[in-house]
Amino acid sequence: MSGQALFAAYKQAAGAGADLVIPVGQPVEALLRPIATASARINLNDARLLSEWRNRFVKSFLTEFDSHETRTANWLAGAVARDPGKILFMVDTLDGRSVGHVGLGFIDWDKGYVEADAIVRGGDCRKGLMTLALQALLHWARAGLGLDDAWVRVRSDNPAVAFYQKAGFSEVKRVALASSSADGQVTWVEDPTAGSDAPALVYMRYQAPE
Repeated sequence: MSGQALFAAYKQAAGAGADLVIPVGQPVEALLRPIATASARINLNDARLLSEWRNRFVKSFLTEFDSHETRTANWLAGAVARDPGKILFMVDTLDGRSVGHVGLGFIDWDKGYVEADAIVRGGDCRKGLMTLALQALLHWARAGLGLDDAWVRVRSDNPAVAFYQKAGFSEVKRVALASSSADGQVTWVEDPTAGSDAPALVYMRYQAPE
């Protein structure tokens, strides 16, 4: 099975009662469960948690707005479902608690390029579990999907910069950001002319552990 076919299989199976999962840790201590995007299968608890956690860490995103369950469900069934290069997973502990989410996006199958996307710890879990979850996802991307060139982009004012460094990412460059506001939403875009006091978008590349 090709990487693209495997990716599509995980995404299509989500919420159908027989989810394909990715184990985290050795021994296994959590599972990456694909988040359903088919409108008839949307898990409303997933949508609630995604909204709650996004609002808690709103300053970490390039778009800042007030999220809620309906908006998130529509986003899953619309933007995420239609994007052939984006998938999200819940991080579920073995006792059934969802403690965060991780994802892949911006895939270029021809170039083997992928970005870690939507990495959020929302619930209580042991220190280091989210690092293991991200590394398990990136291992799957490399070994299962054939995506060898993994990156992440993160705002410089986001404490997650240190998290990504611990996970195996190294900074490559920074580009200044400028913000604009409209319809209750703040949007940050790259602007090299922005002042030195402005946050920057940090580009980081992943080096898989030996």
